[in-house]
Amino acid sequence: MFAPIRPGMHAPLTQSLRALAELALPSSCAACREPGPGVCARCSADARDALWAGGPRWSSPDPRPPGLPPVTSTGRYAGALARLVAAAKDDDRRDLVPVLGDLLGEAVDAALLQWPAAQAAWRDRAGPVLVVPVPSSRAARRRRGDAPMTLLAAHAVCDYAPTEVMLTDLLRPRRRVADQAGLSATQRAVNLEHSMQVASRWQHAVPGALCLVVDDVLTTGATLVEAARALRRAGASEVRCAVVCATQRRGGATTSSLHSAYSR
Repeated sequence: MFAPIRPGMHAPLTQSLRALAELALPSSCAACREPGPGVCARCSADARDALWAGGPRWSSPDPRPPGLPPVTSTGRYAGALARLVAAAKDDDRRDLVPVLGDLLGEAVDAALLQWPAAQAAWRDRAGPVLVVPVPSSRAARRRRGDAPMTLLAAHAVCDYAPTEVMLTDLLRPRRRVADQAGLSATQRAVNLEHSMQVASRWQHAVPGALCLVVDDVLTTGATLVEAARALRRAGASEVRCAVVCATQRRGGATTSSLHSAYSR
């Protein structure tokens, strides 16, 4: 029997932050830069305020781009939580992997629980769900020496059996793209269109597969749309997405409980 999958499988943010505070290496808070632990008590409280009440939710940008799969997020991209996400990626704060990996893990748990095809695949022993991090650009990977999303994803799925989920670097960039910062939703979509492809060594694994794309932030949805397009083109049967947090744009991205979202 497979272990039951349930929301909240991962440690809550408070536990992760407490463990992080005990690390000796960080000398400043990743969110406010004040001297002290990796995340100070004030920023910990602020980050908790950004989490959705009641657990992960279905989220969608407004306007919702065509081709965007269902996306589950754990909170709002706001305040200290937004600064922690940025620090993990842009400031090389890899000490934040346990914190953000747990939050991504809660979104993954909830997405899989509410995905009928995934539940059926586990019941019928039809193979694992492929968890696919959004790829870093080649330049970013060379500069950082690693891929932050792959690290977060590995932490997020560490409690699953190999028969349940498989973390794979399926996607790779196929061309260079411009910096997304400051671009409109339309400009982001054009910038990312046909910018990803399935790596040749994984081509055999995609046809008929269930793929869960993971990323840190849902903004306009352009990145997830492009990832889903590349996977569908390679033959994926279904694609869904899970992110740490979602931005609130133009009056707010729409969110709803997972039950109501997936029962429509």
